[in-house]
Amino acid sequence: MKDISKSLSANELLELLFKYITDISSSKDYDEILELLANMGRALTNADRCSMWMVSADKQEISTKIAHGIEQITISMGSGIVGSAIENRTKIIIDDVYRDNRFNIEIDKQSGYRTKSMLVVPMYDNNNNVIGAFQAINRQGEQDYFDKRDIERLTLASTYAAETIVALKLEQEIIDTQKEVVFTMGAIGESRSKETGNHVRRVAEYSKILADAYGLSKEESEILKYASPMHDIGKVAIPDKILNKPSYLNQYERKIMDSHTEFGYEMVKNSNRPLLQAAAIVAHEHHEKWDGSGYPQGLSGEDIHIYGRITALADVFDALGSDRVYKKAWRDEEIFELIKKERGKHFDPQLVDIFFENKDRIFQVRKKFEDRYDELNCFRSDKNSIKILGAYGTKASGYGTSSIALDNSVTIDAGNLLDALGDSSIDIEHIWLTHSHLDHIVDIAYILDNYFIQRKKKLYIYGLPETIQALKENFLNDTLWPDFSKIALTDSKDMAVEYREIEIAARYEIGENKYLEPFGTDHTVASCGYIYTQQKSAIMIATDTYSLENIILLLQERNNIKSLIIECSFPNSMELLAKESKHLTPSLLFDQLKSLKRRDIKIYINHIKPIYIDLISLEIAEYKGDFDVKILKDEDFLYF
Repeated sequence: MKDISKSLSANELLELLFKYITDISSSKDYDEILELLANMGRALTNADRCSMWMVSADKQEISTKIAHGIEQITISMGSGIVGSAIENRTKIIIDDVYRDNRFNIEIDKQSGYRTKSMLVVPMYDNNNNVIGAFQAINRQGEQDYFDKRDIERLTLASTYAAETIVALKLEQEIIDTQKEVVFTMGAIGESRSKETGNHVRRVAEYSKILADAYGLSKEESEILKYASPMHDIGKVAIPDKILNKPSYLNQYERKIMDSHTEFGYEMVKNSNRPLLQAAAIVAHEHHEKWDGSGYPQGLSGEDIHIYGRITALADVFDALGSDRVYKKAWRDEEIFELIKKERGKHFDPQLVDIFFENKDRIFQVRKKFEDRYDELNCFRSDKNSIKILGAYGTKASGYGTSSIALDNSVTIDAGNLLDALGDSSIDIEHIWLTHSHLDHIVDIAYILDNYFIQRKKKLYIYGLPETIQALKENFLNDTLWPDFSKIALTDSKDMAVEYREIEIAARYEIGENKYLEPFGTDHTVASCGYIYTQQKSAIMIATDTYSLENIILLLQERNNIKSLIIECSFPNSMELLAKESKHLTPSLLFDQLKSLKRRDIKIYINHIKPIYIDLISLEIAEYKGDFDVKILKDEDFLYF
């Protein structure tokens, strides 16, 4: 650097500017660039010190980002000489700051430094907004004060600095936006398969830990951290019935599922952005295996990109340790045993060793981003829960009819078992019916027919005597459908179906600390609802009814009932049909609920006819008053 105690000639000035501009343009580090800009300002003005002040996002404060000789300072907008220059959008030149009452002499007393001359030049962005200021202090050399020439030179520096800072912020904003988009796209891919957003967060953090320990550069590790959440983005092209199938996939379904790697690669392969290029690699290769037995390309060893190898291990570890629609989480010991077994087969041996060396850090990430079960679609042993298999009042494309799972083997009604459960319908052993209408019973026929060979246990069907009689005479009657109560299970003497009649107000134990109590409802056929109690909490499942008199009486008596599932089939304009068919509209429902003295009950609405869902939703919002109301949809989990 030139001796700043002497005045710079024109050639020296050009040489100095060229040097700093070259250094600044070759740097990518924000703080390093700011320091180079401050150094350039100091050299151009022969100052002893130079500071760069930046305006805060809320425009309430200014602070030194780079300040020669002092720690960072933050002051309120308009304070001091620099604040005055920024607020008033003016250049300030002072020969002796001790004569200016805007200067805080205490700063010099604390530091032991004597500030004398000062030059401040505001910086502007492309929209002419002040974004900060250059501050030069104590001109060196024979002339100890700043002059017009120094103002011109610092103005030149401030203009270049402002353009550089704006470009840096824009570039960083673009990078941050890319990261956010990639992360969000990854989360979308997972959400379609009923995983939580925390899965991609954990995989991202695990990948960075492994990448750092493997020896990748800081930049590569950071790229992988933000690219790895895109590993399953191709799942957006997989049909829901395969993606969310709660049992194992057949050969045809497995082929379709495996294609998500190709779909994901094709989605992002043409981008020139390093982050999306990395995402394409991760999406394409995270199911390749070290021994060459993976897919889609059958790559092996180091022919698999390190991004793919790292993400593979991170994804498998997290997937095994998490509840999924088709399995429960494995215990850690089981996961570790599998990872060790797959060392040199599925996984890169070096990465397996690194994984175990960094196990504590990985556990910290898992704890920090653990799943919140309100997001996770699974039954919980530590919380009372039910799952809505079908929430609507008639069959339509994408809408399931009445059925609620109390656990993996017990349901109330059977309107939508096959679509909702798939092969897991085999596990249903107990169906408690509210009444005999088709939309509540239809899938009894199909789960028996589809899975007759696979079923090893009989299906118990519970209902009021009238309901059981209707099924025997009009449904499973050897005319409309086979009478499975007369057909023995394969390799068993037990019949496929056994009917059991229930009584209103009786209490039936259906599991440990789990009880069902039928109560009377008001419908066109004999009907009931159920109070389902787990531990000491209860939810009332009313389904189809018109009069709420009995329901309100029970809610007033039973303080442990905190939730009510109730129908609302038709819009207000169809009140006559609702009354004749013993159903409810929003006005009929909430006019009756006004007499309920409690307001601590969560109201869940089901049995809406899909064609009227938008209109009924608006009318519910209008009539609900101070009740806490939610409209149910298929696959909702309710915790009570």
